Amino acid sequence: MSTYGIATSGLGALGQSLKLDQAAHNLANVSTPGFRRDRLSFRERLVEALEDRPDHRYYNALVDRNGGAPFIDEVRFDRRPGGFDTTHRNLDFALQSGGFFTVRDLDSGASFYTRAGNFILDGEGRLVTADGRCEVLTRDGRGITLDPRAAADLRLTAEGALFQGDVEAGRLAVVDFDDYSKLRKQGANLFVNAGGTELPATHVQALQGALEVSSVNPVSEMVEMLKAMRALESNLQMIKFQDATLERAINDAGRVTSR
Repeated sequence: MSTYGIATSGLGALGQSLKLDQAAHNLANVSTPGFRRDRLSFRERLVEALEDRPDHRYYNALVDRNGGAPFIDEVRFDRRPGGFDTTHRNLDFALQSGGFFTVRDLDSGASFYTRAGNFILDGEGRLVTADGRCEVLTRDGRGITLDPRAAADLRLTAEGALFQGDVEAGRLAVVDFDDYSKLRKQGANLFVNAGGTELPATHVQALQGALEVSSVNPVSEMVEMLKAMRALESNLQMIKFQDATLERAINDAGRVTSR
């Protein structure tokens, strides 16, 4: 008796469990500014197409390894913005255009990218991310230092130039990428570039006193979560059924019947 069916159901359950985790993560960030929802992409196994190949040992090894179930190809983030919310706060910025704000970790010096423009001023007057971890950069790679006492005089132009009174504090570094699949979520609403080519964003359209809202639709996310839960339960029930069948086969197959 083969364990192929158990392995198939087990991989199916694993995939649905990961889908549940992804949906829960999205729902937890439904109110996070600039958050882009995650989505799983599954890839079908094509090993059955090898069944007619002469090398059946290779086919059987693939079956044993993959268990017959679709497997997760990758986790991608939604490229569509989630709309905008007017806040009337001078340090809230949003990008109606493509691209990302560039920020730099104050401890490590590493560069990251974000769509979340809910910035604050730290104790030294530096413009930083909401958690205070990263400073916001200008196009020439400098941090931005402002006078906290004159925060009400802060003005952001549509092109991304930041003025405090009549003095330009710098132009926000808004960048884009040739290949979004190379962007990886780093946590804290930040992205890291994992090999893509960084490009200056064109046709920048910046807004002040507004934030990009999360792209998560809570209703559709709940529907996906319920579907994943039902599929997970079905796979677990199939594992129990197949395990019981295999147990009976092992216990009964070798039993000698006395007459």
